[in-house]
Amino acid sequence: MSFFTDGPRERPLFPVREQELFGYEGRPWTGPPNEHIVPALLPWAMPLGRSERTIVALRGVEVWPEAMTLRIAVYSRDRMDHGPLVAHRRIPDYNALLVGVLFPDGSRASSETISVPTAGEPHEPVLRVGDGTGSAFHQEHPVFVWPLPSAGPVKLIVQWLDRGIEETHTKLDGALLRAASLEAGELWPGLPKRPGNGVAMRQVAADISAAEHNGASELPQRLPRRAPGE
Repeated sequence: MSFFTDGPRERPLFPVREQELFGYEGRPWTGPPNEHIVPALLPWAMPLGRSERTIVALRGVEVWPEAMTLRIAVYSRDRMDHGPLVAHRRIPDYNALLVGVLFPDGSRASSETISVPTAGEPHEPVLRVGDGTGSAFHQEHPVFVWPLPSAGPVKLIVQWLDRGIEETHTKLDGALLRAASLEAGELWPGLPKRPGNGVAMRQVAADISAAEHNGASELPQRLPRRAPGE
């Protein structure tokens, strides 16, 4: 006798067409490619900053072929405020929890500024904070960083003045991060590309570049205007 005794249900008369996953679009700066790639895992667990009642720590690093996700955890002896602890703000709150990365070549990225996905490859590193999970006394945030640093010391920087944590620098090994990226595996090699994959995004990027080059304040109008009453 089967453990699962209920048989398969009848399919609906007009079944909904199943959606298919298309191939990886190859814009690694937009975010972690969770649907296409299994990251390599570096079990780097270390404190990043500490005060009498609060600890900020690194729980580990997920390494993608061209980026990484830092798992930042916060532990507190008293109840923390609701909402994300690490957040991008239009006006930075320098008393709140801030996270930043300093690359070996001197380039940097931090949660001070709002970072949104772009059509074209950015000229500066990207740091984007994901939604946090946890409880009133423990939260964890995924912090996505692109690109992977070059070989050399990478500094992970945190500051939380409201909690008595001054600016602290923790060194990570860029060479080990790059070596780990070779272990990231593609889940579904050979998937077909999305029809028109990337064309629209590349066209928008080209329009923006052309407008900036020509000194135009607006992008070209790509859709025909409708006459009144149409």
